[in-house]
Amino acid sequence: MAAYDTKDVAELLRQLGANDRLLAEAYVFGSVQGDGDDARKIAALHKKALLRPDDEPGDYRVSAELKRMLNRLMRKQSSYRQLTDMGKVIDVLEDTVNDYRLSVIADQQDDAEYYLDQLDDLLYEAKDNLNVSLDNMHYAISSQFGFVSTISAKVRENERALSYAQKLLTELQQIDPETCYEWMNWACPVELARKISGFIYWFNQTLPRLRFIIDSMRLSLFKLRRDEKQASLLRNMARYLHKHPEFQIAEDIFENKNLPTTLRFAPAMPIKSYINVRETANEEALISIIQSLRKLNKPAQSTIRETSEVEVLDNVEMSFSYDYFEEQTERLFEKAITSGKPVSAIIFWQQALQEWHEAEQHIEPIPWVELVFSSYCKLTNAQQALIDIRPKGKQLEGISHNWSYSDIVVQVYS
Repeated sequence: MAAYDTKDVAELLRQLGANDRLLAEAYVFGSVQGDGDDARKIAALHKKALLRPDDEPGDYRVSAELKRMLNRLMRKQSSYRQLTDMGKVIDVLEDTVNDYRLSVIADQQDDAEYYLDQLDDLLYEAKDNLNVSLDNMHYAISSQFGFVSTISAKVRENERALSYAQKLLTELQQIDPETCYEWMNWACPVELARKISGFIYWFNQTLPRLRFIIDSMRLSLFKLRRDEKQASLLRNMARYLHKHPEFQIAEDIFENKNLPTTLRFAPAMPIKSYINVRETANEEALISIIQSLRKLNKPAQSTIRETSEVEVLDNVEMSFSYDYFEEQTERLFEKAITSGKPVSAIIFWQQALQEWHEAEQHIEPIPWVELVFSSYCKLTNAQQALIDIRPKGKQLEGISHNWSYSDIVVQVYS
């Protein structure tokens, strides 16, 4: 309740008290008309979800939540059958329609009105529950499951929602709504025919909507898994760079005599991630940027479409392509694991030159060393815990902690 203000709750209670007559008429007589003097009040109650539209245009009924509360307070018998799944909903609706038919045939108007009211509540709750579920799934997809922050959690929520939606679609596809027309194969009143035909129309519109949501979930899951893979690659690379810093500026670098005087005594460079609009020096540059952006807002003139013929070519079989040297890096890691000895990337390159030339493949030493390092960063955490790489090189002159690597030695942790 902390998310609500006491003023909002008090305003809702005041609306209940100020419109007690309208709500009482809608509860006792089943509905009220919204095209009279009370049209504005009824619209306000509908906005607050205290009234809902009826099948008859212009009529309004008490909402299901308010009606359940009034039934409990007035000790009135309400529907004890729970809406667990759509199959059971169809069975409950069929029983209610049968009770209504027997009451109409026996000319028991009070009982017939009661069963018709029960049927209306059942139909509304069934449609409202499923519509709310579909709306929640659509909102979760649109917001990229914004209620969780990490990509792995988004993937799990997407998988869970997709599994639920697929099970729901399988359940709904087992139901034939056309069989509901059999409930009207007698001289039924117009009210019953309108309610049943409206339910069948809604059911036929729900299945395509659910299929569209499932397709959107599959696409969203594909994108999230791709983002998760890229994030894992970046984390592994950042973890390695953190453990093996190639470049690190020392705090006493300004005292290094190997540096030029201009660098040792130069002031620190002010670096900012934003533009200070209060500085007059940036005024002219900002004005030119704004003017150039305004010019881009001019609508583009529509061009006349050109027609051309489309040439349809026969399907051509394509052979499976792969990166040859990616496979060679896997052979390098495999050799280090099977032999248990350190393996140099340059020595491996020299030994495999003849074989690569026979296969008409060629790569320079520097790109080969960079490819080995990149392949190591793509390994999983468990694989990186097994394999270690040690770069070889020499320190560059002029600045500390700066190295030039010419080889990488791959070895297995003992």
